[in-house]
Amino acid sequence: MRTSFVAPAAAALLLSLIPAGPASAAPAADTAPPRLESITLELPSVTVSGTQTRLVGVRVRLTDETGVQPIEYVAGQELASPRLRLNASWNSLVLLRLTEGTDKDGIWTGKLPVTSAWSGAVQPISIYAADQTYANVLNTDPRTLVDTPSLQVQSSHRPGLDMTFSPEPAPAGKSVTQRVRAWDTTTGKPWANLSLRLSSDNGCAEPGNIATVRTRADGTYQRTLSAAQRQWLQCVWVPGVDQPALSYPNTVIASDGGHVRTQRYAVSATPAAKSAPVGKSVNVNGSATPLHKGKVMQLQRLYPDKTWRKVSTAKVRDSGRFSLAATPPGKATYSYRVYAPGDSYAVGGVSKAFTIRGT
Repeated sequence: MRTSFVAPAAAALLLSLIPAGPASAAPAADTAPPRLESITLELPSVTVSGTQTRLVGVRVRLTDETGVQPIEYVAGQELASPRLRLNASWNSLVLLRLTEGTDKDGIWTGKLPVTSAWSGAVQPISIYAADQTYANVLNTDPRTLVDTPSLQVQSSHRPGLDMTFSPEPAPAGKSVTQRVRAWDTTTGKPWANLSLRLSSDNGCAEPGNIATVRTRADGTYQRTLSAAQRQWLQCVWVPGVDQPALSYPNTVIASDGGHVRTQRYAVSATPAAKSAPVGKSVNVNGSATPLHKGKVMQLQRLYPDKTWRKVSTAKVRDSGRFSLAATPPGKATYSYRVYAPGDSYAVGGVSKAFTIRGT
């Protein structure tokens, strides 16, 4: 039997004459950032002492149409997502990871590394979360969105650290001694056999180049830095227990750091008058090098117990000069000097002493 193509052709013609229906609308693009639904803490309070770390769980519910994107922490960028930041001076960043639900509606959890560096009420003050497109970001204070819990921290016996170098100012091309002193900030006693981490340069801000040492019976540790080593930033810290999901930045309980200084402040000071009526001020003008604009200079007076005490202050101007006010308190001759406290720029220095007589 011969096959006829008439019917299919007619059917095709008929379909071509039927008006087409409206095209399906494309889904609207997601332009909203992730939404914070809730924050809860595992505990309302915690007690820590010494070198302890208590890991306290935090749960955050986030929702998003396209899904929340987990991003790992990168040193120097802090693009980790999602994350919480707390009003704590140390270990304030907490990385969150999905443990329940989905990236569109899920519970993201982390561990707060509570140490003796924390005290009082600690709570989240910032939340950051990016969606799958990276274009929509939640970056705000969670206290403006949901009821935000606080963790009451009672702490004691935090280690204290102090790092010094000798000699300073360091002679050119010579090695120096790096000395670390550790003590119990509650009792003031030296902290013997305390585990420390030492590093330098990039190792103070990034993983790697870390030495593990312990303090001696007197709470100190020291080592020699060569002329090549001493040019870099040096740092020391007492480690705590790191967050399970965030091995860096390390949990730090106490720390200190600085550069070996190669200069001492040179200070000159001259009073505008040798004498003044009691209670009247005499300008003391001078300069300090190296130049540190805004540095606070101290005018000191010699007291009867042979100690120099601060009586007034002034800041170094752009020119490197300063002006202080000396006010003789009685009818006598008083000895004064100007002191530039040591800082990260240079070792402290003083001017020659001078006298002003009260009349």
